[in-house]
Amino acid sequence: MNNEDLGHNHQKSGKRAVFPWLVIVGTVVVLFVMNFFDFYLNENFNVNPGVKNILNLILPVLMILIVSLWFLLRRRFRPDVGTLLGIIAFASPFLFYLFLQPVVGGDAELLGFESRFWKAEKVLSDIKSADTTVDLVASDPNSFPQFLGPNRNATLNSIRLANWSQAKPQELWRHPIGEGWSAFAAVNGVAVTQEQRKDQECVVCYEIETGNTVWIHSQPRRHEDTMAMGKVGPRATPTIDNGKVYASGATGVLECLDGKTGELIWSADIPALVGIEQVVKTNSSGFEYTEEASKLAWGRSCSPLIVGDLVVMTAGGPLTDIADVETGMLSGPKSATLIAFNKETGEEVWRGGKRMVAYGSPSLAILAEREQIVLTAESWAVGHDPKTGEELWAVQQAGSSNTDANCSQVTPFGHNRFLLSKGYNKGAATFELSYAEDKFTVNPLDTDPRVLKTKFTNPVVLDNHFYSLSDGYLECTQIEGLKRKWKRRQRFGNGQLLLVSEKLLVHSDSGQLSLIEANPEEFVELGTVKTIQGICWNTLCLYGDKLLVRSDKEVACFQLPIESDSQQ
Repeated sequence: MNNEDLGHNHQKSGKRAVFPWLVIVGTVVVLFVMNFFDFYLNENFNVNPGVKNILNLILPVLMILIVSLWFLLRRRFRPDVGTLLGIIAFASPFLFYLFLQPVVGGDAELLGFESRFWKAEKVLSDIKSADTTVDLVASDPNSFPQFLGPNRNATLNSIRLANWSQAKPQELWRHPIGEGWSAFAAVNGVAVTQEQRKDQECVVCYEIETGNTVWIHSQPRRHEDTMAMGKVGPRATPTIDNGKVYASGATGVLECLDGKTGELIWSADIPALVGIEQVVKTNSSGFEYTEEASKLAWGRSCSPLIVGDLVVMTAGGPLTDIADVETGMLSGPKSATLIAFNKETGEEVWRGGKRMVAYGSPSLAILAEREQIVLTAESWAVGHDPKTGEELWAVQQAGSSNTDANCSQVTPFGHNRFLLSKGYNKGAATFELSYAEDKFTVNPLDTDPRVLKTKFTNPVVLDNHFYSLSDGYLECTQIEGLKRKWKRRQRFGNGQLLLVSEKLLVHSDSGQLSLIEANPEEFVELGTVKTIQGICWNTLCLYGDKLLVRSDKEVACFQLPIESDSQQ
């Protein structure tokens, strides 16, 4: 081989050696831009934070695979230490995935890893039993009896919170809790939630002052999703009504319990009533769990709605139903958007609608001078007659219950108007409902995909403004024209908020509680405090001055400073 050939080979080798550095530098540059300019990208290009988080998960793995494979091919798999290290590097992502599964948040952010073959179950046996008699019938001015509070709108006006400049919230108690995304309903000194404890789906009643257990009702049921994105356990918040507790688990079984003892009065298997099959699987810990053969991949999350003598639940239909693309209708004879039961006996009273459902809950509203049940039914927002179940009106809202799902509530505001809000770059749209000549008409008002991009949370309304977590950023948006007034750069993630008079309680998904002035002109923070460990997707429950917060790992009760009469 002459010098010219040697020089040519050296030059060719040098060019090949540039390739891995291009891959490494390119990966670092992309991750740097996505992570340090995420607010700018979200604000100016409507880039979902999930894009950044998915790239954070995928790009480093791809970089390792590409560079290590290039190294092995270049060495022609020589039997030496260098080749062995290359093989280990190439195999490392597969080994991680084989033994460990990633724990991700609501925007696909990596929170850590957990074993695929062993999980440390929560230590719940040390929680004390309360020596008390439960009365859930007595009237109670502090009652927070259902999902999102007394009016199911995440708003309380019966109490005024003091600033935290001098006195911060005081932790009264905390302890582990079973997995799940249910929040608390609270009446007369006790609070009820749902938990997953190993193979048991449980409804648990706690004493608010102490955190001690009053009673536990459990059934051998467990929900998971194969991708482990939605995680384990029940999702819906129980409803307390006239001494009874109504709870719907993630597998879709609605139960009516005696509020004094937790004993079962009646139950209804809603998926079975509409012909949906439950597929039984076994996880790596040996627990059997179910996934239903419908579009609700992330589990049933409808909180029961009490309407007079009825308890109303979302239903849907099986995958075998052929939906009409134009109308969103299901074809199955058993399918229904809503089912109403007699709340005392469990007897079915009516079925209404023929649409697949999503992950929100029905709520009552007065629109066009008529009381109606409003909800999002997968890709439509609908209104139903609470007496007969008849669908009164419908308007399209983009979404599919197994991908870009609708979770946020229909938000009524003003006179005959309502808001639809959604993440996944869909944003906000407002509508006005009118009624004339025996017909409801939905009139679009304003729309903007850049504001109110809610995911697991719900907007609140105060003085012609919406306040909400939008792609995890807290923002204030003017109702007229959907004009954003301000947007906080700090991300709270897929946390939750509660409007208390003219202040916002915002609980981030990482467990930081903030008190923020509901001020349309500027962001004003009045204090922060760290609360609990775990992923905090669960909504808040405020019982008087006692705030109950929970995650998939812990529950805690904080006493909040309250304004005195002289301060009000």
